[in-house]
Amino acid sequence: MHLILHDLSPEQARKHLPVPSETVRLFAAAPGVKHCVGCYGCWVKTPGACVIPDRGQEFCKLLAKADRLTIISRCYYGGFSPDIKAVIDRQIGCSLPWFHIYEGEMHHLPRYERRMELAWHLYGDINEAERETARRYLAANARNMHAASSAVVFYGGAEELEVSV
Repeated sequence: MHLILHDLSPEQARKHLPVPSETVRLFAAAPGVKHCVGCYGCWVKTPGACVIPDRGQEFCKLLAKADRLTIISRCYYGGFSPDIKAVIDRQIGCSLPWFHIYEGEMHHLPRYERRMELAWHLYGDINEAERETARRYLAANARNMHAASSAVVFYGGAEELEVSV
């Protein structure tokens, strides 16, 4: 399944994103996904599932089934928008609490065996320093998520978005 996480308005999403189907799922970062509180309930209390009762729980379930994750976000200093960051932080339960050396760095073990494709689509007035930060940040996230592949695409604005299924 291709999971698309985005911070677009409902109107922008309808205009620029594919229609949801059995193989394509859309997840809007807003409204109502609380920030991770670091309780580790997703590791010890309800393994793989966040204990905070909001829409973030659904994202974790979808991510566990995804073989492709596309993140569409306004670029903030080379990173995600606050709403996207809240959702991404809530996926810690998709990893295990134990560490191993992966690509020469210490990372959590993945909870699930699948290795997804990861893509970022960042939009906004993005300067070259922010683009370089985004590239490094994506590479680190891809390693941390044990992604099979990763890519980043930059757009001047949301109206330019082109997301393939």
